[in-house]
Order: sequence, then C-alpha cells, then structure tokens
Amino acid sequence: MKRVALTLVVTTAAVGFAFRPAVAAHAAFWVSLTAAYLALSGLALYKMWDEGTLLELLKPRGGDISIGVILAAALLLLSWAVRLVVAPAGSIRQAWLFRIYLQIGDSEAIKRSALLTVLILVIAACEELVWRGMVLTLLAERVGVRRAWPLAALVYSASLIPTAFGLADPAAGPNPLLLIAGLGCGLVWSFAAAKLGRLMPVIFSHMVFSYFSAVQFRWPGG
Repeated sequence: MKRVALTLVVTTAAVGFAFRPAVAAHAAFWVSLTAAYLALSGLALYKMWDEGTLLELLKPRGGDISIGVILAAALLLLSWAVRLVVAPAGSIRQAWLFRIYLQIGDSEAIKRSALLTVLILVIAACEELVWRGMVLTLLAERVGVRRAWPLAALVYSASLIPTAFGLADPAAGPNPLLLIAGLGCGLVWSFAAAKLGRLMPVIFSHMVFSYFSAVQFRWPGG
C-alpha cells in the first residue's frame, strides 16, 4: 500500500500546486501535472513489466477505440447534465465553471497549440497508467477486485480535493465540480478496467473526455 499512498501524496501535491490562482493559464500549470504523472507512470510501467502484465494490459485489441469513444461520449453527456444541475447558467454557482476554465486557459489557444493538445492527451494517458494500471491492481491484490475498483475511484477523487479550495469562488464557496467529475469518471474507468482486464479502452476514453471537456463542451447553456 506504500505505492498507493505515494501516488496519493504526489498527485495531491501536484494538483494543489497546479490549481492555485497564481498559476492560472500558466506554463507551470501544465508542467507540474505532466512532471508528476510522467514520474508516477514510469513507476506504474515498471510494476507491470516486473510482474509480466505489461503486454496483457497495454496490447491494443479490436474494439478498444470503439469502447473508449462510447465511454467518453457517455461521460461527456453525464458531465454536461451534472453541470446543468449543479452549476446552471445564470446561477451564482456557474462561477465554479468559470474558475476551472480560467485555470486551464483559453480554449482557442489550446486548439491552436499542438504542444498543449499533446500535454492534455499525455496527462490523461498517464493518469490511467497510474490509477487504473497501478493503484487499481495494488488495491485488488489487497482487498479483491470488487472492492478495489470503487476504492480506486475514491482515492482518485481524493487527490482532487485541493481543487475545491484552489478553485473556490468568494460568492459560491468551495468548488466541488472536479471532485464530482473525478469520482464519477473514476468509477466508470475503474469498473471498465477491472471488467475488461486491459487499459487501452480507458486510456482512449480518458483522452477523448479530457480533450473535449477542455476545448469544446465548456459552458452549459452558453
């Protein structure tokens, strides 16, 4: 469980740094998240290689892209619906959404930047290697698969706790949106990874979800 604790500490620290108002739309936002997840994904890949599961988990198979796209589309629709309820257009709570996207930066700048697009995809892929490739496996070894996948989602969501305060709004209060998204997406991706026994579908799903959340589907009612 030491590697699970290490993952939680490192990711929480990186998220806490990246989601401070002082680094909104700044290179430090991307550098901190990328550095943390690249380091942890290296640890995850080493674990898979050492245990002989690397090829089994990461070998592409027919249907991986289709499954990933279907999962991503379902999550995008669900996130859109949740935002309409939790932070509807015109409400004071819509400020939570503004805070998130101000932190990420201008969507047009992201679409025009090959580097930022690549970083979004790399971070998403690394998150899956870390949380579903390593943490989920470690938890399954300790408590069994049935308990491991929801527990992995809870730990994943817990790593996003700093965003509630870093993205808080003076009027609307602490921002729960990324915590909710982390828990909901984490449950879907952890269950899919546990059920399918491989990572490529959830990696594709996370990449698609992250990209379109960042640059396309921003403001409910907008």
